[in-house]
Amino acid sequence: MSVDQPPPEGRLPSLARLVADSARRHADREALAGHVGSLTYAELDRLARRWATVLSEHGVPRGGRVGIVGNRSRVTYVGALAAAYAGTAFVPLNTRLHEERVARIARLAELDALIVEPDAVDWAHTVSSDLPTLRVILAPESHGVSAEGAVSWRDADSLSSVEGEPCLDPRPDWGCYLLFTSGTTGTPKGVLVTQGNVAAYLREARRRFAFTPDDRFSQMFEQSFDVSIFDLFVAWASGACVCTLEAKQLLAPASYLEREGITVFAAVPSVLSLMKQRGALRPERFPKIRYSMFAGEALTVENAHAWAAAASNSVIDNQYGPTETTVVVTGYVWSPEDSRTYPNGFVPIGRPFSGARVRIVDAAGQEVGSGEPGELWIAGDQTFPGYWKDDGQTSDRFVCVMRESGETDRYYRTGDLVRELPSGDLAFLSRVDHQLKVMGRRVEPGEIEAIARRTEGVTDAVALGWPQEDGRAVALTLFILASGEADHIPACVTQAIAAQVEPFLVPRAVLVCGEFPYNSNGKVDRNALLARLQATSVP
Repeated sequence: MSVDQPPPEGRLPSLARLVADSARRHADREALAGHVGSLTYAELDRLARRWATVLSEHGVPRGGRVGIVGNRSRVTYVGALAAAYAGTAFVPLNTRLHEERVARIARLAELDALIVEPDAVDWAHTVSSDLPTLRVILAPESHGVSAEGAVSWRDADSLSSVEGEPCLDPRPDWGCYLLFTSGTTGTPKGVLVTQGNVAAYLREARRRFAFTPDDRFSQMFEQSFDVSIFDLFVAWASGACVCTLEAKQLLAPASYLEREGITVFAAVPSVLSLMKQRGALRPERFPKIRYSMFAGEALTVENAHAWAAAASNSVIDNQYGPTETTVVVTGYVWSPEDSRTYPNGFVPIGRPFSGARVRIVDAAGQEVGSGEPGELWIAGDQTFPGYWKDDGQTSDRFVCVMRESGETDRYYRTGDLVRELPSGDLAFLSRVDHQLKVMGRRVEPGEIEAIARRTEGVTDAVALGWPQEDGRAVALTLFILASGEADHIPACVTQAIAAQVEPFLVPRAVLVCGEFPYNSNGKVDRNALLARLQATSVP
């Protein structure tokens, strides 16, 4: 189907259609730049069509799954689009993770094909025998992403030079991408987000922002983190340029943002803590940035103020959404003139997007009173249908609620505690599973962390239930990041907390870190901090 033909009546344009249309209109403009080199829209579109054609020629079915093996490279970027053009779901397989975990995810996904960057070819060849559904491995050569260089290791065929017609109007219930998140049982949970879910998200993103072909997007997220959909596909749907950062720049991006003239910046809030700690958020440092989008963690008011001073011409949009609700599903545009006090010092997560419905409920599933805290449930167009081949997890995480009209809404239980502010915006409080009981009394770690962050010299804080006896926390331990001379700061933090909370909430220890450990998505790894405490307590 030609890109000039509209999608079927009543159907939102798919991810593939939006990018293909953008490529037609902006063929000579730069689509990709940065450490992976430059690629125009015409080159991006041509390569993705060729690779999608090979997938089809080797029998990869529409609605199937294609593993994208590598780590933020030209092959993985083009490969994700090729999978979309083929009408298949792409499955990011990050080679920075342990090989056995990546291999396990590949088996769980029941992949039909692999698109592999050069450094991972040997791994792909090794694991292919454990993937009975695999039909083809595409492995472009290391000297460049050339159509002639990619081969099928399974059949030793050359990559077709034919640029086939992409599948621009996939069925809404087909998968668009399949991500695996950590499961409490040790088995990764597969989140299959549908074409319809992504189309609904892209509709909201295009409504919310006025991006243009002159914009330059930072690309900081791993492709196994769903916010990368914003970096890549919202940018490409707008005709903008995606600017990729090297790994060493991801936690210290200031110089790159300046040099590349970034106009759209997206990051997890932890990056701001690190930039602030290193003195990188000087006032007026980033005047070219027009939009700043933060997601993945709670954004503190202190960090928002620091960023607003450094990027004074930018709209600051604090967004929220679990992987299961397709990238983000609420948003709040923050202004530095806003002097209101927010729970735990976090910027609100705002209001639901137009296709979403929310409920705030207590432990019994009953809606709480106005302004009361409760767990957030989400239903609507962006909510995924269920976990990949796991009916038990799906049943556990979804609740059906009947409206007065008789219609039934299917809500996803997020596990996040929120409350509605008088303005109607939602305020994030904490994770349900981060809530602690200390000596039998419930504790919100975010409250303690907020007091610590307001102490002079503290740039970030994480509170954990430690030490423990018989598996139960008997006190709190606080980790902090500090700027400048830190010797006196722990005592100041302890005094500030003691002045505002009950004695049992005062941390038993305040420990200064050079930096927090972060997981592959750039979020603070609380489990790694807890492991440090456990290791030091071993006799």
